[in-house]
Amino acid sequence: MEQTVQTETTTQATQPVSMLMTTLMALVENYINDIVQKQVNEILLNHSTLRLMDNGFENKIREIAEEVASEAISTHNDDEYHVSDDDIRDIANTEVNDFDFDDKVNDAVTSAIDQLDLTEMIRTEIKDNITFSVSVD
Repeated sequence: MEQTVQTETTTQATQPVSMLMTTLMALVENYINDIVQKQVNEILLNHSTLRLMDNGFENKIREIAEEVASEAISTHNDDEYHVSDDDIRDIANTEVNDFDFDDKVNDAVTSAIDQLDLTEMIRTEIKDNITFSVSVD
């Protein structure tokens, strides 16, 4: 007796497995892409939020600094007396008008004369520049 062995090709069985693997791989790839895209979007959103917070924080610090500076200047101006331009002109005019120039000029001339030895200067001038002539008749 002879045995006959029949071999059947399993092309039909491998084809559904291959399609199933391709489909599964596509699904897994899509799933991974979705996860990555979601994380990238979250990172970009967080980055944008941080940038907005940084700008907001900087603006808030500037506002606080301006308020503190304005308050300090206002307090200083309220607490301290400041002379206005008109007051300065009035003070200068009053001082000039009240200044006794005559006394100051007289004092300066007297001081200059006191510092000079006029007697010696006069003797020197007479001796060097004046000649006397005597004639007897």
